[in-house]
Amino acid sequence: MPVEARAILDTNWSFDNLGRLGNLFRHRITHISDGGAIEYIHDDPVMSGAIQVITRVSVENETSDYNQLRIGVLHAELFHPHEEEKNPNAGQLYWMSEEIYLGEREKLRIALSGTSASDVITVYIEGFEARIMR
Repeated sequence: MPVEARAILDTNWSFDNLGRLGNLFRHRITHISDGGAIEYIHDDPVMSGAIQVITRVSVENETSDYNQLRIGVLHAELFHPHEEEKNPNAGQLYWMSEEIYLGEREKLRIALSGTSASDVITVYIEGFEARIMR
């Protein structure tokens, strides 16, 4: 099983003063690869009654070159990729170029193929979460 460490760098900064309901967040996930065919890394699912806007996702395999990187949304166990990079190099930071919107119970998914066992993969996530007004 891969090992993951999460650092939640929640700024507790609120949009309330701007007339918007929501909070900025920064997450860092450190994942140790088990060398499987595809490594999946997920952020926590969006809670009920909220949406998330992911403004930036950056991914780095600190250890080895690999075959493919995909960034997208996991919705009802179906992966909807948004970005793809072929043949990423070790020690290079790769990022998405557009915002990703997540609804209730959806998760951000990072999928890497061609990694080696014990590769150290770091994912940096920035965005904001807002309550749904009903």
